[in-house]
Amino acid sequence: MHERILVPIKLKHAALSDESMMKALSIARARNAEIIALTVVPEISKNLKALPEDSKPELEAFVKRHDTDGITISSVIRTGQPHRAIPRAAREFGCDLIVMNSHNPRIRDYVIGSTAAHVVMHAECDVLVVRQGK
Repeated sequence: MHERILVPIKLKHAALSDESMMKALSIARARNAEIIALTVVPEISKNLKALPEDSKPELEAFVKRHDTDGITISSVIRTGQPHRAIPRAAREFGCDLIVMNSHNPRIRDYVIGSTAAHVVMHAECDVLVVRQGK
């Protein structure tokens, strides 16, 4: 059923993505699926000398912290706004599931929406949203 799973990781708060990665790994093991770990960085960073690919070692270090034995995992970096880049990457890689975390919503999220809400509304595949702090 699920053969390719996209797991978006916000590197500034990577520890908050541990649970979503563990759930994705569990699903991947059960389905013999592959995982694509994705981080989205701004097109122009605050540090003009930083390039998007500079985030790759940090993303790969996050992946290595987990038990990935027997699972094919790719690390991918995209630029732009996460709520747009995540569904776009899922389409690009032919993913049939996105596993991502979401914080408990604040008032402003009900007005402008959270990244997870945008992904749920615009993704062409299934989305599993892992609540934080539960």
